Amino acid sequence: MNRRTMARRRSRRRSSKLRKIVGIPLATAALVSASVAGFVFAQEDQTPEFKKRIYLNGGIGLTRIEPESPSDALTVSDNSDTGAHLAVGYDINRFFTVEGYAADLGTAQIAFLGADVGTIDYTVYGISALGYLYNTQSGFAFRDTDTDGLFRREGLSLYGRAGLGQMSNSATGVQYFRDHSTHAAFGIGLEYGFKNGFALRTELMAIDTDAKYLNIGILKRFGKPYVAPKVKPPVYEPPEAPEEPLVPELPAPTPSINSSGNFEFDRSDISAEFGRNLDILAAVLLKNDVDIVINGHTDSTGSELYNQGLSERRAAAVSRYLQSKGVSSSRLQTRGFGETRPLTDNSTPYNRSLNRRVEIDIQ
Repeated sequence: MNRRTMARRRSRRRSSKLRKIVGIPLATAALVSASVAGFVFAQEDQTPEFKKRIYLNGGIGLTRIEPESPSDALTVSDNSDTGAHLAVGYDINRFFTVEGYAADLGTAQIAFLGADVGTIDYTVYGISALGYLYNTQSGFAFRDTDTDGLFRREGLSLYGRAGLGQMSNSATGVQYFRDHSTHAAFGIGLEYGFKNGFALRTELMAIDTDAKYLNIGILKRFGKPYVAPKVKPPVYEPPEAPEEPLVPELPAPTPSINSSGNFEFDRSDISAEFGRNLDILAAVLLKNDVDIVINGHTDSTGSELYNQGLSERRAAAVSRYLQSKGVSSSRLQTRGFGETRPLTDNSTPYNRSLNRRVEIDIQ
């Protein structure tokens, strides 16, 4: 959007430099965001349903406005100002958001032969696509299968912007000519989301070669994000203990002991019920000189690579718990099998809860 009010020679030098310093990185970030979003669309059916939400965003910032002139007599005496913006957006999935925006970018002060003679005001509005690239809780977007981070728009995220819009101007004391009213918008920014739906944003936007806008704002999403269903695992009912704890005799070696080691979705922490079962197992091991192997398992939700790591974390959590009760680590071996050894099919939430487990083998 070149404006014919500033010196052409000076504008060519600045425009070229700004394109290299700001335009190329912003455009690259936006294109990478779009590529990542397209690549991961195919993975959406492997995760629980994403909760699409509307949000409102507003903020303020600093602007740099660079109109162009047909004469060296006309110059920009002050190209910096403050701006403000409002936006409404819609989260399509964990990687991709559509946003409409309107912004007042302030004014550029125009001088003739060194004396201020007028101003040009800039107002823009348009629609953009935002692609989320990285989140501190869930990692890079193309490897993300968590139900935290990008999936809930929580934590610190890096995103890119690409879009189209319209620019309008008004002038005082000078005449101007607008080459095109349509503009391209690129940007790169950071967003930190809180659990209550609020978020803070900071972003650098480039509106063609005319204007740059560095802003900070606050955002509010409406509606609740996805919450993993709590499936109550089977509860082991230990016999009533007498005044002195009863330690059962260790039976002859069997292929496997299922110590009611079930987990909530995408978790590896030990529940209170499971902890009571492990307390009994720890007491048995302290009275018997045997070694055990702790095998971790998951359901089929998510990718095989992620589930393999999750099963290993579950087995390690049980090992750490038994060590905290006095069992030597040299007697404990951990293995993870991911989703490869289900007890039953994964067709219902209850069946999947049975597959999220640990099993203990006696060596």
